Amino acid sequence: MIQDHLIHWLLEGDVSIQYQVHRDLLGLEMPVLRKRIAAEGWGAQFLQTRHKNGRWGRGFYQPKWISTHYTLLDLKHLSFPPDHPQPIESIAIILRDQKGEDGGVNPAGTIKQSDVCVNGMFLNYACYFGADEVSLRS
Repeated sequence: MIQDHLIHWLLEGDVSIQYQVHRDLLGLEMPVLRKRIAAEGWGAQFLQTRHKNGRWGRGFYQPKWISTHYTLLDLKHLSFPPDHPQPIESIAIILRDQKGEDGGVNPAGTIKQSDVCVNGMFLNYACYFGADEVSLRS
């Protein structure tokens, strides 16, 4: 059957793909496989580019596609372990350093109103990685 062939092919891919195939197509939760996402493949490559200051790129939103913001979103989409300390620490840094006057995450600093799209994406991965609810509100 062609479906079996495709599943077999997907299971030969990156560990994050293997995990998602097991979870989403085969209905099997594989915690050991999920944990491996942080140690090998694309997930490990993302972690290797994280700076000692807890950021990727030059900061929260610069340069855009390799910034902390988009890297955390990518890690979430890879099904990176949500309890891993490095993304959790990076989110805490964002909450500490990037809050705007209106309570949203505001990478511009010069614009008073936080961007709804950026905040929506931020809340998506911040909740996934278990950000402190009180920090998200204040």
